[in-house]
Amino acid sequence: MKKITPFNYVMVVILGFFMFTTLLTHANPERSVQPEESQLFITITGTVVDTDGLPVPGATVVIEGSTTGTVTDIEGRFSIEADEGDVLQISFIGYQSQRITIANQSNLDIVLQEDQSDLEEVVVVGYGTQRKSDLTGAISSVTSKDLQETPAGNFLEQSQGRLAGVDIVRANGSPGAPVQIRIRGNRSINASNDPLYVIDGIPTSANISDFNPNDIESMEVLKDASAVAIYGSRGANGVVLITTKRGKTGKAVISYDGYYGVKQPIQDLNLMDGRQFAAYSRIARGYDGDDSSFDNNFLAPLEIENLQAGRFTNWLDLAIQSGSQQDHQVSVSGGTDKINYYVSGSFFNEDGYIPGTNFERTAVRVNLESQLTDKLRLGLSGTVSISERNQMSNAPYNNSLGYSPLVGPTDEEGNFLAFPNPREGLLANPLLNYQPYQYVDETRRHRIFANIFAEYQFNDHLKLRVNYGPDFNLARRGRYTGLLEGNINQGSVENAMDFAYTQENILSYDRTFGKHALNLVGLFSIQASRFEESSLSGQDIPIEKSLFYDLGSSSTITGIGSSLGDWGLMSYMGRANYRFDDKFLFTLTGRADGSSRLAEGNKWAFFPAFSAGYILTEEEFLQRGNVSFLKLRAGYGEVGNTAIDPFQTLGGLERTTYIFGSNAGFGYGNNLIPNPDLRWEISKTVNVGLDYGFLDDRINGSLEYYVTNTSDLLLNRLLPITSGYNSVLQNIGSTRNSGWELSTNANLLNRPSGFRWDINMNVFSNREQIIELFDGQSDDVGNQWFIGEPVNVFYSFEQGGIWQSDEADLAADFGQEPGDIRINDVNGRDADGELTKEPDGNINADDRKVLGSTVPSWSGGLTNRISFKGFDLSILVHARMGQMLRSDYHNLGGNNWQGRYNSINLDYWTPNNPTNAIPMPNAGDAPLYSDAVRYFDGSYIKIRNIALGYNFNPDWISKLGLSSARIYSTVNNAFIFSPYSTVDPETSNGIVGGGSPLTTATYIFGLNLKF
Repeated sequence: MKKITPFNYVMVVILGFFMFTTLLTHANPERSVQPEESQLFITITGTVVDTDGLPVPGATVVIEGSTTGTVTDIEGRFSIEADEGDVLQISFIGYQSQRITIANQSNLDIVLQEDQSDLEEVVVVGYGTQRKSDLTGAISSVTSKDLQETPAGNFLEQSQGRLAGVDIVRANGSPGAPVQIRIRGNRSINASNDPLYVIDGIPTSANISDFNPNDIESMEVLKDASAVAIYGSRGANGVVLITTKRGKTGKAVISYDGYYGVKQPIQDLNLMDGRQFAAYSRIARGYDGDDSSFDNNFLAPLEIENLQAGRFTNWLDLAIQSGSQQDHQVSVSGGTDKINYYVSGSFFNEDGYIPGTNFERTAVRVNLESQLTDKLRLGLSGTVSISERNQMSNAPYNNSLGYSPLVGPTDEEGNFLAFPNPREGLLANPLLNYQPYQYVDETRRHRIFANIFAEYQFNDHLKLRVNYGPDFNLARRGRYTGLLEGNINQGSVENAMDFAYTQENILSYDRTFGKHALNLVGLFSIQASRFEESSLSGQDIPIEKSLFYDLGSSSTITGIGSSLGDWGLMSYMGRANYRFDDKFLFTLTGRADGSSRLAEGNKWAFFPAFSAGYILTEEEFLQRGNVSFLKLRAGYGEVGNTAIDPFQTLGGLERTTYIFGSNAGFGYGNNLIPNPDLRWEISKTVNVGLDYGFLDDRINGSLEYYVTNTSDLLLNRLLPITSGYNSVLQNIGSTRNSGWELSTNANLLNRPSGFRWDINMNVFSNREQIIELFDGQSDDVGNQWFIGEPVNVFYSFEQGGIWQSDEADLAADFGQEPGDIRINDVNGRDADGELTKEPDGNINADDRKVLGSTVPSWSGGLTNRISFKGFDLSILVHARMGQMLRSDYHNLGGNNWQGRYNSINLDYWTPNNPTNAIPMPNAGDAPLYSDAVRYFDGSYIKIRNIALGYNFNPDWISKLGLSSARIYSTVNNAFIFSPYSTVDPETSNGIVGGGSPLTTATYIFGLNLKF
């Protein structure tokens, strides 16, 4: 890893490169070449298909510069008479035009590429669709082709770096690990900030890893309140709309998509070897690092023997390995004028770099739509998936970082040693949990998710759609730990069942008359969920091989538990879209939600939204020049969040013990104060946007600015212990998110030779602030919540370096000595006890400060796509700049820095190495202010994905029965540039260390076939 370039320099380079290539493109127009006069009259036949190999009926084929032309039939075929040297132009709405010079060929196979810069593209907006040019809300979108450039287990990972205003970060490198997504920041402090997912019209908040990303046709993200208000309370944190693939009219298309890849952990941990560990241990005890005469005072005889013989163990190399990732899918799609179908089956497997960790998913999707009559259409969209995730404890990886390199995992005969270090009789072998029947943590999930719908078209303007969406989740997690560590073995099992459903009735009215266009949508919906959970745990299980499957045989049952959650939501919604003269756009939305989670009198809330747009390029004064599209829009909206568990407003009971006479008894007492006054958290957003297009939309994009204020936060107010309670949940406090977003799409080059170069860029910045807490503008230091700061911050002492030898007297004034951590004096108090934010010559708790946050100053992505004669290259760069991380690899607290345990080979202070990074080790005590050395700039720029592919010529593969074939290779997480070089700095909670598995670089080879 290398140091990152400063922000301003990066932005100047990107923008300068963008402007230079654009000017270059238009400053050097290609010279027109006049074809020689034709000598041969021929009949040209051919087929026009899209990139999926499906025919494109109705495509126009004309001879350039003449009136001779034709259109393709339902199979995409055409026939036209032309001379040698004539240029055929093939075009169709939504696709890039092609020009082909006729030579001596008589048959053409033409593949049209989608036109990604077309502002007439239709996007999903929730309960309907709109032309992109008619949008008045803030929406970002990606297509299936964008997603497939980054092979991954879920669509969120595939979307990273592609969506303005959407911050996507993987929690860690464990297979199946969750992915954190934040749409325009964190609004709530205690409640979830995850968005709502709507898949084929049915909302869900359950595990998105159950869905196969290869089934997705497009993904839209609704960001501002004017766009998400249509989903009311469930859209409080933004909405992710997923549309899956549908069959198209025409012959059946059979597809195979598969890949296999190898995963390598990203790390530069550089653990101390045996000699370095011995020197570090000596220095910690006040000896010279090269003086071995006192080693028998603190090293075991075995360690001394191995040190003298040069036998060292790199435990990290033993604890981790190469992983793998593979995905295979077969799908069939097609249709007639009466029925369309898409059926797919897929298998995904990811094996982690830590042995015993993997995620495996098998999924089947069926999408059917049938036009029963001229007015009635029925359909089914459904997914059935089964997944299994195996996790490993943190012990093998974490313990391998600190275990003595002077001992090995086995004896001389190769037998595994549970406790190989005689100096540490209670410290187990780091590889212990890898042994058979020693550690199991397995989660199995079964998921059925569907949308069953009927749509009736009363007339050309009015239609009714009824959706029913069941969502059934069944999960079981079993855990077991064995006997090798000398403890009693124990196991546990947790079972969870969740059944949710959505019932929607949607009435839509569309009418265009003169200069007016009107779309009205009315909705009545009911959503409900019932969640049941049970658990059992036991210990001293007689047969180890039974793991957690026979807990009834345990000599002791250590726990039995069960729980129930049940909630419902009733909603009414209305939306009106009005367009006048193709340039004035208005959207008015209102939704009323009633939640069972709140008490009587507070169950219902109304969420209004209004937005408007003005297409300036429809005005005559802007219809000349290089500005092809310009639209100004603005919107305001409100959304809510219940943010509490079912039944929470009613209070709660817990079991207590008491003495009745001389006997013990059980009773129940309140553990949760009921609060019937709890009401909705409300977020109010103002959004202003500018959509633009230049040079016939070869350059297009949008610029956004927004402010979101969230009030009535649901927080637990601490109570005096004399009340008998710890806290009470109340509506207190407020937050604010504000920021800007810029997205740009550009076709830099598009030559008749077939060479094409496109870029997509997005840059965005979000500022989170806590505006008010329990006591108004007062900070809550205990919870590390500070007025004016983001919700998640790092609050500690700020390291100013290490006390040096010539600063001994000054260090003594602070009770320290050379080699200790030096802390910056940043605060003091005046005579009235008020903080001055000025040095006072003392280091105490007042000198702690907010060092940084997990929230980046700005984020963005840049995608370059180049294609030429069957080859295609895509490079995605992802940047996340200005956030802080805490490195637990640099945790010097406890006895981690006293010469007892191994460590990464840190640059620590000695009289001969006067560094300012890490203090001198000391066997007698942990370093004072040891926490201060753990905070680093977590900024990074990643080459997130490099994909190179080749599409075979249809003439070559048609004899094999193939309509298209593509081979490709990708590298994910190819290169990382960051000031923090120990491991990949990407983390959702801002913490890296032995407790968070490493991320990986993945090298993949894949194949796409269509028959």
